Amino acid sequence: MTTPRFSLLVPVKDGRGAKTRLGGVDASGRAQLMAAFARDAIGAATRTPLVEVYVVGDPSAMAELAAELGVPVLPDEGEGDLNQALRRAAARVARPGRGLAAMLGDLPCLRTDDLELALDRAGRAYVADAAGTGTTLLLAPPGADLDPRFGPDSAAAHAASGALPVAGELSSLRLDVDTTDDLDRAIGVGVGLHTAEVLARLGRLPRP
Repeated sequence: MTTPRFSLLVPVKDGRGAKTRLGGVDASGRAQLMAAFARDAIGAATRTPLVEVYVVGDPSAMAELAAELGVPVLPDEGEGDLNQALRRAAARVARPGRGLAAMLGDLPCLRTDDLELALDRAGRAYVADAAGTGTTLLLAPPGADLDPRFGPDSAAAHAASGALPVAGELSSLRLDVDTTDDLDRAIGVGVGLHTAEVLARLGRLPRP
């Protein structure tokens, strides 16, 4: 049995009021999509033995997702600040000999092999999104602080903090979905089962 090399934190929030740049999808549809994105991304992450996955969010709201995917939920103690929430969650799961990682949950195309390739990077590192300005994955080796700097221009912020960019295509790990164009690209690449089911209900895909 492979010992996990990283404790992987995936922040998941209530989708109501989020992803407003997804045109043609109402608030209910956006909430369903965000939940599906997270299920597909977390599901892909749980398929590698290199990480132990933790959801960061509201334990009561995340109970169904956690039970379905078999992952523990850490309370969001960020008081509205994602980076604070990740720092506090990282302090809860830090342990000797294991690195820390944080991954966004809006990666509906995530393939386990892309994540494993990124995890094979030594030192503190980040994976930039497809646009090159955001960050989808942040890695810190054992004994190092995670030091998350997610937000606008987070790729530059993580680089300024000393993290190095992970090279390689890693297309499924870079394609976070914020806009209608992002969603169209994700559909073209191929989304996970949960996202496909929601998109079919919303009339964006043929029913599987």
